[in-house]
Amino acid sequence: MADPTPVLPLSHHQSLRERIVARLRDAIITGDLAAKTRLMEPELARQLGVSRTPLREAIRQLEVEGFLTTVPRVGTFVSEASARDVEETYAIRAVLEGLAARQAAENPEPAKAATFRAILEELARKTADYRVYHEAAGRFHDVIFAFSRNQRLRAMYQSLSYQVTRFRSLSLAVGQRPEVSLREHRRIAAAILSGLGGEAERLMRAHIEGARAVVRQHIAPAHENAGHGSGAKARSTKRRRG
Repeated sequence: MADPTPVLPLSHHQSLRERIVARLRDAIITGDLAAKTRLMEPELARQLGVSRTPLREAIRQLEVEGFLTTVPRVGTFVSEASARDVEETYAIRAVLEGLAARQAAENPEPAKAATFRAILEELARKTADYRVYHEAAGRFHDVIFAFSRNQRLRAMYQSLSYQVTRFRSLSLAVGQRPEVSLREHRRIAAAILSGLGGEAERLMRAHIEGARAVVRQHIAPAHENAGHGSGAKARSTKRRRG
């Protein structure tokens, strides 16, 4: 008797819209589609080899997720992350991930040592390229939530996951941040493996605060320049009126 046909994972049944969403989201997260970039639907549909209908459905989903903004009668643009977005996201991250690190340290799990060793070795191999490092860094944080055994906490984190990934990519693109991140990840893992819940939480919160500071510096200049430009325009208008 022939073996039954295996049931394929759900990932194999992604709709065309879901595949377009994933492709565009990844392009925004990695910076291939930079903030303020205008999406030209005909050209984008041609590049992706899709019709306009699923593309528009994907755009609507990315608007809901906060990655795109549509201005009526103007066009659709890649959303620009604001300072408020950063502050709110990282404040929530610090609480959720700090608690996850504490609970991961307090929960006995035989696989922890081997899992952390493998992912830290992967991170060490990828520090030269932040685009691949940030993916492994995301898995490091996911592993901590898994070891926390707190499903509700994990679900709350998942609701932020796409924006967290976008900000992580921004922070890791700066200077030697991947090397700094790796050192911090090693200390967090050591505290978890030693069962030091309070220390693991403290180190995780410090790690997230460091990342927030980097992203804050990345975003602030653009907003300051925009503000200076508006001020100059206002002064020019005032002079003309005077």
